[in-house]
Amino acid sequence: MFLGIMADTHNDIDSFEKALSIFRERGIKTLVHAGDITSPRMLEYLVEFDCYIVLGNGDQIDKDVINWKASVLGLRPVEDTAEFEFCGKKFMVFHGNNVPLYRQAVASGKYNYIIKGHTHYFENYLSNECRIINPGAVYRHDESSIVILDVEADKVEKIDLDEI
Repeated sequence: MFLGIMADTHNDIDSFEKALSIFRERGIKTLVHAGDITSPRMLEYLVEFDCYIVLGNGDQIDKDVINWKASVLGLRPVEDTAEFEFCGKKFMVFHGNNVPLYRQAVASGKYNYIIKGHTHYFENYLSNECRIINPGAVYRHDESSIVILDVEADKVEKIDLDEI
């Protein structure tokens, strides 16, 4: 099973639509957004997917409106963190700006995957037998990218949005 992973869209609708079209083309049904969606209207693009979305530092000012919009659209609540199981693996998602939370999550040994954003740069590494993934930023930045995770094979595919 495949999981689409993105973060830091920062209201860049063109790049967001490009990322979502890649997920659609690949048959991805479940998405993770690791924060900084930065506008409730961006949630409208996600209704066709099963989504796990967390708040980023850029979302805090509108978090009540983001959650109202998520509720209206039938999406899950958008909190600071999300924990879920997918294909028998345990996931934790947060934006990445809370370093103590990150260290605690890695040290806990509870998760197979920790997904974060915030830095706007791709990361993929193992720590305490947990794969840490930062998909990079969707919005036009030095590096604009998303990730497709093959959970069964534990394979991380980085997709550079500027090359598409």
